[in-house]
Amino acid sequence: MFRSTCLLPALLIMGLAAPAQASPALWEVRDGDSALWFFGSFHILPEGTAWRTPLFDATFAEADKVVFETDIRPQAIAEMGAKAFAQGIYVDGTLLTDVIDAALEEQLRAQMARMNMPVGTVLAMRPWMAANTISVGALTANGFGAQGVEFVLEPELAAERMVFLETGDQQLDVFARAPEDEQIAMLAATLEQMDDMSKVMNKMVGYWVSGTPEGLLKLVEVEMDGFEDAFVGRLLYERNRNWMAPLERMLANDEQNLVVVGAGHLVGDGNVLDLLSAAGYSVERIQ
Repeated sequence: MFRSTCLLPALLIMGLAAPAQASPALWEVRDGDSALWFFGSFHILPEGTAWRTPLFDATFAEADKVVFETDIRPQAIAEMGAKAFAQGIYVDGTLLTDVIDAALEEQLRAQMARMNMPVGTVLAMRPWMAANTISVGALTANGFGAQGVEFVLEPELAAERMVFLETGDQQLDVFARAPEDEQIAMLAATLEQMDDMSKVMNKMVGYWVSGTPEGLLKLVEVEMDGFEDAFVGRLLYERNRNWMAPLERMLANDEQNLVVVGAGHLVGDGNVLDLLSAAGYSVERIQ
């Protein structure tokens, strides 16, 4: 399964059993008679996570359209998974161990052994694909894997009610087109975070479900440590800026849409809500 946010579990693949009273943050952005409602998503959640509220469900039902980052319907996911695999595998005989140093190779082999995963599983992979595979394997081994927000909502929507801010190819390019040094830094940071990954993910979703994005932001900043600034810029800030044009068109056209994007895009410097506020739109948290 390919998703840009599945390729950076330290930021957006997370899981925790929900507290008794779930109330993830929901924001309203207005421009006269038009409105967009923003809801931060976690793309993978454990079984039993309760995140829907009466206000969210009412907004979901009444919105003209529901806006996702990209197409997450089954056929689109399958197509992007194939493209990700094709771009994430060496085809010239190069091995992952040829492009990383001895210390990182030792760390890789040690973490793979702790996960009972054969190191041969990742030897033909480019660093970004190896980082994704290891992260997903670690999370799966710790009981994560239930579908997240978009995957719950998609079956409830007619095709004409879905809008996408970018293509799957654009998401894939963030990772597959990254310079090798950025990919290696991603792999190194992933391996460094492995021992604490489940604990950190638990805390992140706890903050999200309880409606405390400021707590989520602090953990996001910690987890991004070790990733190259240029990569983080493309993953978050550049995409946030790219989304402004379609979002502003929706507001100009007096649309009433629900926008569901990764929670990391709604916190921190340069987040989508701050960009809209700076552009002169009214931004109010309503949940």
